[in-house]
Order: sequence, then C-alpha cells, then structure tokens
Amino acid sequence: MDRSAEIKQRIGLLGGTFDPVHNGHLAVADHVLQGLGLDAIWFIPAAQPPHKTGHVDGSGISGFSHRLAMLERVTAAYKSYMVSDIEAKRASPSYSIDTIRILISRIGTQADLFFIIGVDAFLEIATWKRYEELPTLVSFVIITRPGYAPDKVGDVISRNFIGYEFNASDCSWSAPHNRGSFILQDMEPVPVSSTEIRRKVRLGQDITGLVPQAVQSYIKNHGLYI
Repeated sequence: MDRSAEIKQRIGLLGGTFDPVHNGHLAVADHVLQGLGLDAIWFIPAAQPPHKTGHVDGSGISGFSHRLAMLERVTAAYKSYMVSDIEAKRASPSYSIDTIRILISRIGTQADLFFIIGVDAFLEIATWKRYEELPTLVSFVIITRPGYAPDKVGDVISRNFIGYEFNASDCSWSAPHNRGSFILQDMEPVPVSSTEIRRKVRLGQDITGLVPQAVQSYIKNHGLYI
C-alpha cells in the first residue's frame, strides 16, 4: 500500500475584504505558514461581507474583480500562496460556514483546513452563522499579540463549544469528538490597515512600504480610492 497517498495537505484559509491587500495580510500568512508548517495559504476575498455594506470610513467596498486582481498579482510571487475566487458567483452574503462547505465539497478529505482569524473577530464568533459547526470542518488559527492572555479566548470556547480542553504545551484547545482545534498564534502587530491605505491614497500621500509594489501600481493605474 502506498502510504504517501494518505498524506493530507495542510492548507490555511485567510479570508477578508482585502480592499486593498497589504503587507500586514502577507505577514500574517507567512507567520502561520511557517509557524504551523502548512503547505499553502489560500486567500479568499469576500464577495459580499455579511457584517458590512461599506467601510468604516464611509467609502464603499471596491468591486470584487479589483480586489481579486490585486491578490492575484501579489500571490503570483509566492509558490505557497494562491487565491480562490470561490465567492465570485455567490448571490448571497459571504458566510464562512457556506464558503468552507463549498471548498470541502470540491477538495473532499484530501486536506486539513486551518481557518485564520484575528483574536478580536474570534471573540465575536457567537454572532456568526452556524458557528458551532465550524470546528467539525476546520481548525481555527487565532492571531493574537505577545502577552495577550488566552483567558478571553478560552472563555469564548468554553461558552460556545462543548468538550474542549486547553493544552498548555502548544497553547491550543482540542476535543476528541471534533476534527478541528483552536490554536493561538502570537504575532507582533503590523502597523498597517486597509483603512489607512485608502485614506492616504485619497489625500495623495505615499503608500510605499504599506502594500507590495504590484498593488501600489494597480491602485494608481485603476484610480482606486480617490
């Protein structure tokens, strides 16, 4: 029997609006890829983010085709990164549970999936559609910051998910009956945000060092955020 056929890929899923994708997103992807020894990171831009119809700065969300194109230009330089346009034809809001189920229907059981999420978003997990099903499908990788006490994350897990126990050795929570676990990953904050980038572009300020050169050129050539 060929044992290599049983080896599953370990794939990280990094979703978001990506308006635009910036160096902070890439830093998170690299941190998780290296820290957990993943085979790949899939960037999944949301077509219709369910929790917002526009940005907090009052601007509308850029078209899906622009956000996808910027991601494709950036990820082309990394062999372990790819972009999924799975939400391009979605008529409904981009709920994580639906996107993940569609992905699994396409790739079957050939991969272990790791859903990457910031700690602030994870603390609101109970507001998500069918959130209690997610650990049966994926492991959560929760990005936090050095010195961040895991107690808040643990409280959310204990309130909303049954049977999980904390493993101090790798700062994770697992349960024997579920496929996925909850994994904390400390990371130094990267001082860049899409909101700040859009503001700088609107004011005619330089965004060098905040986004990859390919994204900077795309923004300029397509007149985005002005």
